[in-house]
Amino acid sequence: MSIILIVDDDTPTREAIEAGLKKTGHTLILAGTGSEALEKVRKHPVDLAIIDLKLPDISGTELFGALRLLRPEAIAVMISGHATVDEAVSALKRGIYDFITKDFRMHELRKVVNKALETQQILVENQRLRHELAERAPTGRLIGKSPALLKLIQMVQQVAPMKSTILLSGESGVGKELVAEAIHLESPRKDKPLVKLNCGALPEGLIESELFGHEKGAFTGAIAQRKGRFELADTGTIFLDEISEMPVSTQVKLLRVLQEGEFERVGGTQTLKVDVRVIAASNIDLEQAVAAKRFRKDLYYRLNVICLDIPPLRERREDIPMLALHFLDKFCRENNRPLNGFSPAAMTALKNYDWPGNVRELQNVVERAVALSQSHMVELADLPDEIRQHSPADDVIAIPVGTSMEEIERTAIIQTLRKTGGDKELTARLLGIGLATLYRRLKDIEAKETETG
Repeated sequence: MSIILIVDDDTPTREAIEAGLKKTGHTLILAGTGSEALEKVRKHPVDLAIIDLKLPDISGTELFGALRLLRPEAIAVMISGHATVDEAVSALKRGIYDFITKDFRMHELRKVVNKALETQQILVENQRLRHELAERAPTGRLIGKSPALLKLIQMVQQVAPMKSTILLSGESGVGKELVAEAIHLESPRKDKPLVKLNCGALPEGLIESELFGHEKGAFTGAIAQRKGRFELADTGTIFLDEISEMPVSTQVKLLRVLQEGEFERVGGTQTLKVDVRVIAASNIDLEQAVAAKRFRKDLYYRLNVICLDIPPLRERREDIPMLALHFLDKFCRENNRPLNGFSPAAMTALKNYDWPGNVRELQNVVERAVALSQSHMVELADLPDEIRQHSPADDVIAIPVGTSMEEIERTAIIQTLRKTGGDKELTARLLGIGLATLYRRLKDIEAKETETG
């Protein structure tokens, strides 16, 4: 349960709010002035403050500023009997979660409080995740703490000091390049070059020159001698991504480098010796490529000295919140967008989606959400349809036997609306009713709650 501070110099209002929130089970603390409120905050770890805009000794917004200094993770809702639109907007810009007038209905206040406390819990979780992100080791770009990722990190740390060739396998977007970087940074070669080449990004006629360099005049356009990636990576590490796309003719020369550590530039006769640790990666099964005669068997065995299989994101869902927050902070910094985190509904959707594009897809989704968000955090509505509509098998509504049809309808609407983060269009679509029908049902529900609340 949370601790809620109620600050209002009007005793009847203060006591009315206390009475309305008593049934929620939260601890309620009351104060009539700003100074009294700050004394209470020093003694109690307040999670939410409901603050009157105009207090006898300090303004509500000034009190909120002092509250955040004492309790940074606290959140606040501002109330006022005679606030202007400008004052409401100013309060929201200062970080106030919500602003309501004193003619509120009690069930409306309870809804605001529940949503505010959900947001506050997200902020606390974000703070913990950011702390963990800040304490990462050289393998720290491999973000997460799932058993699958921790096992991978352990293997990276175990094989990194060796000189052996490493083959990284895994679906597209799982982060093979990040694993290669982690291996290099954990190795004795960490102060030497790490050179990367995507074998699938170059036409067949250029890849040999990119790998081994060329002499002046070796082919049309070769106007000067040029070093290849292996020369540039000497004493360091080379990462060959999408190795399965390498032409068979080039595979022969790569095999020689792996076995002998030597090669000639294109158009040259001088044999060059290099000391390079090779890390290769593939998102297809190389054994099948060997069987199809698209990849040399001897090269496959030479590359596959140590094989690390990188798990897809759907097999390490525990890592999604930390990854999502990492990308959120990154894109917020780059775009100067101050977002606090993800709403509970948005984070649930992210965790339940299968991510066929893996970490790369998650990164793109978060970047899109940062651009589209119009709130202080990413909401469910900011996510693509395929993620918003993703509904896990355990997302069910429990209805006791004998419940009236009216109550069943009400429960289905409220729970679905909560699940969609308040998106009425998506709610109507999921329930199979028209948007106008949904609005009428919501109006009826609100009228019933007003009668009983």
